[in-house]
Amino acid sequence: METQLGKLFMNSAQVCEVLHISSRTLQNYRDDGRLKCYRLSRKKIVYYVEDVLALLKNSTAPAYYKDKFGYLIEKYKIR
Repeated sequence: METQLGKLFMNSAQVCEVLHISSRTLQNYRDDGRLKCYRLSRKKIVYYVEDVLALLKNSTAPAYYKDKFGYLIEKYKIR
């Protein structure tokens, strides 16, 4: 995770791990507008943790995936 102006960001690989999806599925989520992304450069894309959490809350994912999200936020947090 990266911090900028006090907000937590995740890169694409981290989002894929948290949501248990492939990079192609993540691209579809971006294209469909389901998950807002921020391009820092041509190849660097980041996501607000709050946006990922909102997508997860509104999803039909099993509850144990949703419970695991808090643990993964702590795992990637910059200290």
